[in-house]
Amino acid sequence: MRKKYFSTLPTQRKITLLIMVITGGALILFSFFTGFYQIRTLNKSMVDNLVVLAGAISKLSPDSLSLQMKGSAEELLSAFKVDGDIERAAIYDHNHELFASYSVVGRDNSEPLSGAFENDGHHIVWDGGTFKLSVFHSINLDDKQIGTMYVVSNLNRFKKQLYNTSIVLIISMIFVLFAAQFIVRRMQQRITQPVFNLAKTARQISELGDYSARVQRSSEDEIGDLIDDFNTMLNAIEVRDSELNQHRHNLELLVQERTEELRKHRDEALAAAEAKTEFLANMSHEIRTPMNGVIGVLSLLKEAPIDEEHRRLLGTAARSADSLMFIINDILDFSKIEAGMVEFESISFDLRELMEETVALYIDAVNSKNIDLNCFVPLDVHCFVEGDPTRLRQILTNLVSNAVKFTSQGEVTLKVELIEKRENKQLLRFSIVDTGIGIAEKSLPHLFEKFTQADGSTSRKYGGTGLGLSVCKQLVELQGGDIGVHSQVDRGTEFWFTLQIGMIPASDIFLPCDKLDGKRVLIVDDNATSRMILEHYLTACKVTTSSCESGEQALDLIKRESDGRGSFEIILIDYFMPAMNGKQLADAIKSLNPMDISSGLFILSSGGMLAEPLEHADIEAVIYKPIRRNQLYDVLARANGVKKSSKLPGSIPKHLPVLSGRVLLVDDEPINQKIAGATLERFGLQTDKASNGVEALRLLDKHLYDLVLMDIQMPEMDGYEATEIIRAREARTGHKRVTIIAMTANALESTRARCLETGMDDFISKPIKPDLLAKRLSPWLEDVKTDDPDVDIFVGQKFGAMQSQKIWDRQRALQFVDGEQDVLYDLIILFLQRKDTLLQAVEAAVNAGDPVLLDDAAHAFKGAVNHFAAAPLRHIAQELEKKGKNGDMIGSRELVKTLADLTERLAVKLRNSVSQD
Repeated sequence: MRKKYFSTLPTQRKITLLIMVITGGALILFSFFTGFYQIRTLNKSMVDNLVVLAGAISKLSPDSLSLQMKGSAEELLSAFKVDGDIERAAIYDHNHELFASYSVVGRDNSEPLSGAFENDGHHIVWDGGTFKLSVFHSINLDDKQIGTMYVVSNLNRFKKQLYNTSIVLIISMIFVLFAAQFIVRRMQQRITQPVFNLAKTARQISELGDYSARVQRSSEDEIGDLIDDFNTMLNAIEVRDSELNQHRHNLELLVQERTEELRKHRDEALAAAEAKTEFLANMSHEIRTPMNGVIGVLSLLKEAPIDEEHRRLLGTAARSADSLMFIINDILDFSKIEAGMVEFESISFDLRELMEETVALYIDAVNSKNIDLNCFVPLDVHCFVEGDPTRLRQILTNLVSNAVKFTSQGEVTLKVELIEKRENKQLLRFSIVDTGIGIAEKSLPHLFEKFTQADGSTSRKYGGTGLGLSVCKQLVELQGGDIGVHSQVDRGTEFWFTLQIGMIPASDIFLPCDKLDGKRVLIVDDNATSRMILEHYLTACKVTTSSCESGEQALDLIKRESDGRGSFEIILIDYFMPAMNGKQLADAIKSLNPMDISSGLFILSSGGMLAEPLEHADIEAVIYKPIRRNQLYDVLARANGVKKSSKLPGSIPKHLPVLSGRVLLVDDEPINQKIAGATLERFGLQTDKASNGVEALRLLDKHLYDLVLMDIQMPEMDGYEATEIIRAREARTGHKRVTIIAMTANALESTRARCLETGMDDFISKPIKPDLLAKRLSPWLEDVKTDDPDVDIFVGQKFGAMQSQKIWDRQRALQFVDGEQDVLYDLIILFLQRKDTLLQAVEAAVNAGDPVLLDDAAHAFKGAVNHFAAAPLRHIAQELEKKGKNGDMIGSRELVKTLADLTERLAVKLRNSVSQD
């Protein structure tokens, strides 16, 4: 601290302080030695005087002491009065007895110690609270000591002289210090002033940047040389500063030129980016629009009555269209990521349903390859979550598609596991495991790079752009997750990624079938993963599970158990097993002892079609793979007399809804109008069509619509302008706000944002799929209730009596379409094309004994006949739907036969109506 303080002092004060410290130290040392010498001198002088005086008196005392002349001795001692400092004097005989004494009145007359008589000398003693000088001197007679002289003197004179000396020294020291300070101040100006001038000039240059300043030399010593060197340095700096200013000026001109060039290039880059964005939007629209038509027409053709060969060709075309759309989406998504235009939304969705729906897209593909497809969501994963379902579905679709593509035997499994939960977040690890061709270790580090595949032959054999994995990696990392891969050649591959997803509290509640509590379940499946998934899901129902991998093992186990604890109440059998398939095993189980076998048999099928009919196999229901947890619980619950288990919030319906309302469809593409119009009519909606914004405004002036489906890019007036005019009219007239949903092939997030800013209420991207369109429309349109009064008039009537009822009401059907004959004509043609497919779906559900399928198929049939006011058919379809909901299959075959007869009658009437028109 002291060192730091000294270093911060000005040089002048440092010099002054240094000289004063040295001078003061020298004076102190001088005073110390001088005082010490004075003390020694005074002390010696005082002792010598006292010793001489004591010796003189001692020489006169022998006679008085030897003759015992005390008076004479005391008279001799009184001679000490001449010295005022002597306080006491005494003569002691040879026995150390006091013979004669002298003392100053009032002073202490203490006796000396006996040991002090032995030798002559002097001592400083402490006596009476102060130091005193005592002297002993022997009294001799004829060289023989006959006594001792003892003299005591105080030190007052010594102290006084010491005090006076000290005062003189202190005054001298103070005088010298002041004189030294005066001299130092006068001298330091000559020494330090040049240094101060040098520092002042340096500070001025530092503050003002004036390198023309100079320091005047005032001495011929080293400081003068320093000033000359400093001035020389300033000359050099001034020259360099001048050169630097010139260079800076030139550099500023150069920077200005470069800045102009950069600004120009930046503007060009921004323009190019904007053009790229616009091109991307246009490409998205132009590519998706024809693909929308292709996929839409193929989806409509699937429901037409065609032979198996054409249906197979149609399936090939549909898969090819989906593959092409998949590649297009990869390219467009990669372009959006590269352009930095990817945005993520945060909405609530059902994670389990999303994963199960994702794998369901590949059922046809895996069935054609005879491989197993599994989806596993553990019960500890919170499934009602918040995030971006579109991006998650895109990642899963890419990875599952790759796994299915590169797997020719074995299985593909999509699963998720919980890593950790923290407050309202959960960290999940998704993995897609296959038993495909695998990937060489040397290819793994480059697998997620752009336009990269394991090798060139892979791309030629299996197809693909090499962008899918790169898109997945970037989408995962943009959401803060990690992605990786483990693989062995000819053993299989596992792709995995992690995401942190928000949980919606107290909403992911699923109550499994408590009526299954304690039941014994046997699972027969040759696929170990499938057995594990079933055992895990059934654990929540508190059942006791056993599992086998073949029909032979199952029969042995059933025989053993029937002899012991009793038979299994529920047996789940995979249909496609080697050696003994599901139907053969079911027949074998029933043949063991029909009276003792009370098990409910359920077939697990990997596809929608079974190799053999199950009409006479006493099968309770068919559960289709990949296993969906809710479907499993529902089927088992219904078979055991329990109502359907609760669906999770946010789940998507398994069938298309029947909606009520009038919709205006605005699209400039005729094929899009036809496809979307047909889909809307399947929902039971009355639909009008317009080709551009001008026509849409004209129709809105004439009719009241519940909803408008608005395309964006159209001639004459686009969707943005039309929406702005509609909203302006509503604000001006106070009319009820009509719901407007954007419908465009441009899937960019910026397009969606602009749609919402313009005044639209929702957004759907082409190509439009019926289930997604239903999901978008359902919040805005009223769902038709099953307790319609028009249906209730038939309650209580015999089904046989319905044969005589009016099969349909043409006038009422016309009212449904606002009197539009053409619309009714299109609906009739569409129904005649679809009726066989719809009826076959109902018959298949009844033959399979599957209440879930019956519920869905009957609901779809009921929606199809709604348009024609065909009350008898609608009532039967409603009864079949109720049976499906309640799990009651009794009497369903008779109802289906009646429904088939009435359907043929309705078809005849509709054909006649068309021919008359």
